[in-house]
Amino acid sequence: MVFIQQVINGLAQGGIYALIAIGWTTVFGIVGVMNWTHGEVYMLGAYAGYFLTTAGHLPLVPALLLSMVIGSLIAMLVDQLGYRPLRKAGTLGTSGFITALGLSTFLRYTANAVFTVNPRAYPELVKYKLITLFTMNGQAVTISSMHLMILIGTVVIMIVLELFIKKTLVGKAMLAASQDMQTLGLMGADSEKLIKITFAISGALGAAAGFFIGTIYAINPTMGALAGLKGWSCAILGGIGSITGSLVGGILLGIAENLTAGFISTGYKDAIGFVIMILVLLIKPTGFMGYKFEEKV
Repeated sequence: MVFIQQVINGLAQGGIYALIAIGWTTVFGIVGVMNWTHGEVYMLGAYAGYFLTTAGHLPLVPALLLSMVIGSLIAMLVDQLGYRPLRKAGTLGTSGFITALGLSTFLRYTANAVFTVNPRAYPELVKYKLITLFTMNGQAVTISSMHLMILIGTVVIMIVLELFIKKTLVGKAMLAASQDMQTLGLMGADSEKLIKITFAISGALGAAAGFFIGTIYAINPTMGALAGLKGWSCAILGGIGSITGSLVGGILLGIAENLTAGFISTGYKDAIGFVIMILVLLIKPTGFMGYKFEEKV
């Protein structure tokens, strides 16, 4: 019974990790850069949601959507100022990693100076209550209204993203670009436009994850560092470049963390994902659903 309860609790957390991981792997799959600023977009999205719901007094859905828009704008600005000049100079492969780390550090410490180190908590956007899912051996298996909201929100975002990629020309072009951007460019596709859209989607997903985490935990300017690493871990678990793999990796990590906290110790909660990642890399270096890269390393 305790096992089942921990698995259910881990689903919402896993959904948040999946949003981070998909945003991370989408940029890497198309642009070929390890976007370490993604964790900071997640953090800034959380702060955007905080101010929209406190100072702006917006309800849940409008605040979430506006936070995603703000996350998109921040991500596109990061690309415009940080990565685009390197692409034009042809040095993205050698300098992109260092630039990403520099931008990430800059955003983190700027947020620290502007927002201060004091944790901030969202107002109650959904009235807290425990919802009984089913009963087993006389014991109720429950989920909180907050976790259910996060789970539903994550599923809706995933469905919209899947429809966008599979049903629209831009989405199909992004899918093709993740396989071979150079050939797609030779066929007349506007690669820079695709990259902008990719960063916009990545930023929206990161901001949504930050918003969701803010509804259950206090937020702070350094929260993006560990979240970015966990997103990277989930992307590797599922397979770099695979959106479905990132979803699977995120759910697995969320469940694994809750099981670790419930049966071993909360002190090992943040470490378990990296242990699993190392084991997966030893057994299957491409991840669960990944494929081998020839150039994007």
